[in-house]
Amino acid sequence: MLTVAQKANILRKAGIPVPPGPDEHPLENGASSTAEPALTAEAWAATVNVVFVTYAAARAAKSLRDAEEARQLQALRQLSAGFSHARRPSHRA
Repeated sequence: MLTVAQKANILRKAGIPVPPGPDEHPLENGASSTAEPALTAEAWAATVNVVFVTYAAARAAKSLRDAEEARQLQALRQLSAGFSHARRPSHRA
């Protein structure tokens, strides 16, 4: 199981903004100097967990969409191949 800090790092690497944690200085991890003050540890963990669950669900949904698209393309290729084999003229004499 991932820690909240690991989840925050994953989100940051994915380009998703994460508020600075209670132990982080506002200028660390690419945050700007106008960033909000660090949240309490409990509030920060709750925020990171919600954002991470949303991120994970979005990735899972994309993966399912991609798999369905690949399945449909394969089915169309198979139908097309079957159709083209059935329509070829016979070369028999």
